[in-house]
Amino acid sequence: MRTVYLICFILLISACGNQTIRPDRQDYIGLQQAQNYYRSGDFANAATAYVNLYNEYRADRFALQAADSYLQQQQYQQAQEYLSKTRSNNHPLKQIIQAELNYVNGSYDFHFNEINGEYRERYLKIKAKSNSAKHDYLSAALSYIELSELDNTHDYINEIISTIMQASSQELSTALFNLDLSIRQQGWIQAAIAAQSQSQESIDEWKSRWQEHPAMALFNQNNHYKNVAVLLPLSGKYKNIAKSIQQGMVAALQNTGTDQRLNFFDTGSNGETFSYAWYGAIESGAEFIIGPLDKNSIQQMTQINSSSIPVLALNQLNQEWQNLGYYQFALSKEDEVANVAKRLSAENKTRVMLLAPESEQGRKLAVFFEKEFANLGGQVVSYAFYPESTHDYTREIKQAIGLNDSIVRARTLKTILGEPFKNKPQIRPDIDAIFIMAKAKNARLIKPQLKFFQAKDVPVYATSQVQPAKNNPQLDKDLNGIRFCQSRFVVAPQELQEVLGFSADKVKSNKKYFAFGYDAVSLLPRLEWMQTMVSQKVEGLSGFLTVDGEGQVHRQLAWAEYKRGIPVLLGELQEVANPMQEAQ
Repeated sequence: MRTVYLICFILLISACGNQTIRPDRQDYIGLQQAQNYYRSGDFANAATAYVNLYNEYRADRFALQAADSYLQQQQYQQAQEYLSKTRSNNHPLKQIIQAELNYVNGSYDFHFNEINGEYRERYLKIKAKSNSAKHDYLSAALSYIELSELDNTHDYINEIISTIMQASSQELSTALFNLDLSIRQQGWIQAAIAAQSQSQESIDEWKSRWQEHPAMALFNQNNHYKNVAVLLPLSGKYKNIAKSIQQGMVAALQNTGTDQRLNFFDTGSNGETFSYAWYGAIESGAEFIIGPLDKNSIQQMTQINSSSIPVLALNQLNQEWQNLGYYQFALSKEDEVANVAKRLSAENKTRVMLLAPESEQGRKLAVFFEKEFANLGGQVVSYAFYPESTHDYTREIKQAIGLNDSIVRARTLKTILGEPFKNKPQIRPDIDAIFIMAKAKNARLIKPQLKFFQAKDVPVYATSQVQPAKNNPQLDKDLNGIRFCQSRFVVAPQELQEVLGFSADKVKSNKKYFAFGYDAVSLLPRLEWMQTMVSQKVEGLSGFLTVDGEGQVHRQLAWAEYKRGIPVLLGELQEVANPMQEAQ
């Protein structure tokens, strides 16, 4: 009984003492106002309000919300500062904010688990952007598709199309066996497979099965031209090239299985019959014109009164013709030089020696390469221009590689010391790689001379022109070790067998121009759409193809290396981020 009285006495005293009343954690002073600022999009005042709340109560949630408010204003340094003040690493919003800051800084890795609940949409957005940036296009597309199911206020059609159409056909086919996919995701994947096949039968079958599916927009983007005129120099000096292009075009038409017609018109060896070809195409009722190929014919086309018929010129237009509204598709040397610059940067080769032909085009391409390489953080440390007509490039190579300077230094030391001494001339130690712009016949001479002048351990890179039209392993052993950009179809056509619909072994013409013609026809339905969505990439026989805002088609090529006189495909490297862009 005494114990009961004692307990009651203690409770009574406690009740009568001074009490500290803790505020209700749902009623922080200023919290409601901070939330209102954020919801209304006034992120500047929201950040200030959440900073004040954090300073007052030292709660992680306010530092986190302050970081988020700064992030919405693109004040990344302040966002990172307040994010670092939070102690818990498990909060989903913290993980999302950190992922978004990483994305801004060029880091696209995802290191946290699935996030559901109120932050699901935001999680999917940053996941999709990050995966797209690191070329995991299928994962990005699946995230965008789920977003389209969760958020009816935003149209994600363009994002879905631009990512899913960049996924490889093998990835798409494998994904169909994923049992976790939603019905909408399955429909999108099957649509992408049909679209990539360019088979009208597959497309019609998909449309019949998925009549109400949003992926119908993928096919609505395409323009179907039934009557297409092709202007090529089918006679004269370019007739063999034109023949290969023509064969590729016919193969593409047969592979799609459409009711499209190709009518071919001869522009002559140097454009002398271009006007007949042009007006013949118009009179044939052409809905689209592909060509011409040679510069003289293109110049005549620019002087003819403009027509409402769209044109895909098979060459680059001069600067004064750029605003005429033509699409342009060329086997551009500038594109290949840009490919070399990206590969060098991807392999961390930042100091390069350049050998280019002594010609107007050689100097122009050298300047173009230097600018492209500088934008990627690289530097041309030495260069020389060689005459293509000679067989000995000793003087140019010794100058560029630094042997002449080494010899001069040795002579100077000998003069100073006044006595002879043994000296072996050394090449420049700061050269990471050598880029040669050379045809096969010149490269077969340059590569052995580089080896002779002590540069055998410096990797050598080139463009596709280093590979001759016909491989000759015995003759091409002198090209061993040279890495060069090239179409996969030219190096290893059997690897594209699944998408061809015909045997690659049957292509006996020049594969480079066959692929060019094949892609010109395959691109037709997508040109307008790809020009609008400049990030859209399509895998063609001549490379991965994009269309810029001016209507010019660009190629991203595969890479090969000569081994035992035979070109062998190399693996892909992740594209390097532009340091100039990251700094902005």
